[in-house]
Amino acid sequence: MVVGLFCICNSSYRGIMSFLKSIFDYPVALGSVFNILDAAAGKAAALNEAYELSPIKASAADEVFHRNQPILSVVDIESRFCALLARAGDRDHETWGIHLLDLQARGYAPDTSIVDSAKGLIKGHADILPKTTLRHDHFHFIRDLRDCARHLKNQVASRTTATLKLVRRAEKERDARKKKAQSSAASIALSELVALEETHATFGLLAQWLQHDVLQLAGYEPQVRAMLYDFIVAQMSIIAGRHPHRIDAIVTSLHYRRDALLDVADALNDQFAQLAAQYDISIDTVWNVCYTSRYSIDHCAYHDRSSALEDLIGEKYDEIEDAVLAILGKTHRCSSMVENLHSRLRPYLVERKTVSQKIIGLLQFYLNHKPFMRSRHERLKNKTAAQAMTGKPHLPWLEMLGFACFKQRVA
Repeated sequence: MVVGLFCICNSSYRGIMSFLKSIFDYPVALGSVFNILDAAAGKAAALNEAYELSPIKASAADEVFHRNQPILSVVDIESRFCALLARAGDRDHETWGIHLLDLQARGYAPDTSIVDSAKGLIKGHADILPKTTLRHDHFHFIRDLRDCARHLKNQVASRTTATLKLVRRAEKERDARKKKAQSSAASIALSELVALEETHATFGLLAQWLQHDVLQLAGYEPQVRAMLYDFIVAQMSIIAGRHPHRIDAIVTSLHYRRDALLDVADALNDQFAQLAAQYDISIDTVWNVCYTSRYSIDHCAYHDRSSALEDLIGEKYDEIEDAVLAILGKTHRCSSMVENLHSRLRPYLVERKTVSQKIIGLLQFYLNHKPFMRSRHERLKNKTAAQAMTGKPHLPWLEMLGFACFKQRVA
């Protein structure tokens, strides 16, 4: 019950003591709670290290922070299995390299690893896993675009309120001299508001193009994406000249990360080329099938485009479409799964509390062996991350730690 309250309910040590005393009239010392969790964490650490990691083909790596200290994490995208969750004194390439070597000794050698722009993370992977394709994450960049668009929207709202106050003040002013000065100030504020509204509208449109027409998997072929990407960067550079705050940093990032952000389209192109050769069709046709998958099956545009492609390809259209959808499903561009892990871990990382590596190992074990209560993927429903990765069943997580769990008597 102590381990269950801590892992499932995120109870504090004194909260566990209070629960047992209040509900069961069973007093437990603070040291006993610590000892119980420490013993469970020791067993969890051994079980964590026993897993063979060769089934991981696509992973995501990142860091989460507790008390300004990084916790390094690696997650299998397909199964959501957490392969690494370790406190570290730094997040440079040497620290990452040491932990990646430990994972490599257990068979960790993914085909693709999705990382953000952290230099230590990138260099550590490049040094230890040179055969692994590093793909830069789109999640954080899209989030930055949305944050900037939201900031501009809030600025427009604030500037609108301030401008209306100036206009009303000028209208109410009776002194002719003061009225002229206030009207002039209101006119300048109105001009600045119009320019800011134009900046917000243009940036929002460019950001949508970048997200939905350049970075989205189902879209144009690489050449078109690259051309559209360069156009968007050029237009954002013009906006940054008028309104550099935040936008200038995004433009700099776009210049620096061009190849990294467009890499996923090249990866799709290689797979589509093989598919085109297999079915003896042009790669442009395969990309048209890919673009058609942007629309839902009940959308008119889907039926218009798919009908034209079916006339062109023939009876193999459904087979090719399924192959394209399978490729899109297995091609990853975001580190969302590691961010999902962090969102489940953060409630335990309270700033005022110390969290040891042993407790982090216990949480890693719990998250890997806790069944998913819901999922849109059939392969994950009512399964744990460990089951999804290994394909093998296991005992309930508390029984794996050596506890005898309560069982209802069968009627």
